[in-house]
This record gives sequence, structure tokens and C-alpha cells, in this order.
Amino acid sequence: MIYILLSLAGLVGGFIAGLTGIGTGFLMIVVIPLALQYMDMPETEMVRFTIANTIFATMCSAFVNNLTMLRKKQVYLKGMLWVTIAAVISASLVLHFFVLREEYSKDTYNFIIIIFLAYIIYRTIYKLRKPFHYDEVRSKSKLTLTGITAGVVSSVTGLGGGSIIIPMLNLWLKMDIKKAKSISFGAIFGISFMLTIINLLNTPSSSVPFAHLGYILLPIAIPLSIGVIIASPLGTSLSDRLSSRTISIVFIIVISLVLLRKIFELWG
Repeated sequence: MIYILLSLAGLVGGFIAGLTGIGTGFLMIVVIPLALQYMDMPETEMVRFTIANTIFATMCSAFVNNLTMLRKKQVYLKGMLWVTIAAVISASLVLHFFVLREEYSKDTYNFIIIIFLAYIIYRTIYKLRKPFHYDEVRSKSKLTLTGITAGVVSSVTGLGGGSIIIPMLNLWLKMDIKKAKSISFGAIFGISFMLTIINLLNTPSSSVPFAHLGYILLPIAIPLSIGVIIASPLGTSLSDRLSSRTISIVFIIVISLVLLRKIFELWG
């Protein structure tokens, strides 16, 4: 039953990732902990396994979405490189020196997620209520800062980075959300690829009675990755037929549902 749930989560998460550009992480951080509890995973390792396998699924989805963007010639290489390089560096450092330490607990993880999601929802709703029509701001320093912020958020939460890249590009650099989504796909893949390598090379501190490579659990990673690879291109295709405002509304709905779930986990 749990493997069916993981496959469905991969399909839904991949579709939402292709549609909104935020990656599969918002759904995975809800589903993967349920799977880990079912597998009787040690509580001390729950956060690290959740983040590692969420990032792996996000990497698979981002790879497929980038291929779709490349085929449609909707790749913005310069902006993507500035964001991605900064994000990869900051994400790698934070994961190695902070997240993989045993002091990073489940409650700390959920609290950070809740604060972060609440802020993103507030900023996106504010932008919808007061739409702007300013010219796009072209700034390498702002692109770099966006990447650094996304890398930190991705390594701490497992959300891939799109959840911070799109709002920052859209709200701060006045970039159209569809262009921001394309840059987000490239950055998400760069971040998740590097973090996956780090997670593969690290060894869990507790014994794990399931097939795994580092912190990547194969019974979880395989069904999730199959689902996201199948569904991500479908979401990307649908997004081409929707307005930027509609995509923003879907973005808010998805984040709000995950926020409610995390509040329940922490204080329910």
C-alpha cells in the first residue's frame, strides 16, 4: 500500500512541479515522513532521510522539466547560471555543516518549514492583490543573492529551491512568473544534483534494514522518481495554456495545504 501511495505522490508532485516550477518537495515532505514511519525508521534519522529523498525526487523532476524547456527554447541561460552557481555553493555548505548533524531535529525542521511557507504565501497574495507593471530589474547581484538564499532554503528544508527562487525573481526582480519558472527549473536541478551526491556519500548513523545508497532509500526513491518523470512534462505542457495569475493561485493553494499539514505535525 505504501508503495502505491509513493507512486501516486510522484505523479501528483511531478505534475505540480511542471505546472508551477516549485519542484516536487512540497508534497514529498508530507508523504516521505509517512513512508519512513511505516518502515519504522529511527526518529533520529527521519529529517535527514526526508530531506535526502525529497531532493532526489526533485532532481528527477527538474531534469525532465529542463529537457521540456530546452525543447521549447524557453531557457534563459545567463540568469539561470548566476542563480544556480550561487545556490549550489550555499546549499552544499549548509547541508554539510548543519543539516547532516544530529542536532538538526524534526521539530526544528517543521518550525523552519512553517515560518518559510507562511511568508511565501503572504508575499504571493500581496503581489496578486497589488499587481505591478514595472520593467524587469536586471541585476547580477540580486540573481546571486537569490541563488544563495535558495541554496540555504533547499538544504535546510529539502524543497529544491524553486519555492524561494520564483517569489524572489517575480516579486523582487519584477520578472514574469513563467520566465522565473524556467530559471527555477535549471537552478533546482543544479542544487538537487549536488545535494544528492553529498547524500549518497554520507552514511546514516543508525542501521537501516532497507536497500539504500547513503541517505537515498531505494524503496522510496524509485517509485517517487518514476512518478515524477512521467507526470512532470504533463504539468509543463498545461502551464503553457494558463495565465501567470492562474499559476500563482495554484502555487498558493499547494503551499497552503502543506503548511496546514506541517502545523498539525508540530502542534497537533
